[in-house]
Amino acid sequence: MMRRFLPVVLLVAAGSLAAAEFTPLDRIEAQRLLSADKHRQPTVVTLWSSDCGYCKANLKLLSSLTRNNRKLRVITVAAEPENAHLWPMLSRYGLAGPHYAYGSDSPEAISYAIDPNWGGELPRTFLFDGAGRKERISGVLTAPAIEKATGLRF
Repeated sequence: MMRRFLPVVLLVAAGSLAAAEFTPLDRIEAQRLLSADKHRQPTVVTLWSSDCGYCKANLKLLSSLTRNNRKLRVITVAAEPENAHLWPMLSRYGLAGPHYAYGSDSPEAISYAIDPNWGGELPRTFLFDGAGRKERISGVLTAPAIEKATGLRF
């Protein structure tokens, strides 16, 4: 009898582990996450979605840059609620995290908390130099732009 239920138990446990890959992002956490004084090392906070091709290009670039310079911290924010497709898509880039996905607050409220002047376009990236400076970039990232904003070399 126990053997019959073991696969079910393993599937439930695996599902719980996959769901734990993302932290739900609410308005309060979004404001904290995007505050320049919270980042004491060069950090990139990148917003992406599963249907955004340019977002995937940015994730690929960030993955490459973190392999070249371990001082760069990358935080990802899925600009959509967590779903079964997000983790397999993000995990292929090997970014250590942390990883967030939009939580139970309305997407508009979270977006406004992230940046009141942001129109919602993706990809959207915030770059911190670790000394209190923050830059915003909408669109595709380049290594020189990340170097300039963070002070790192790749």
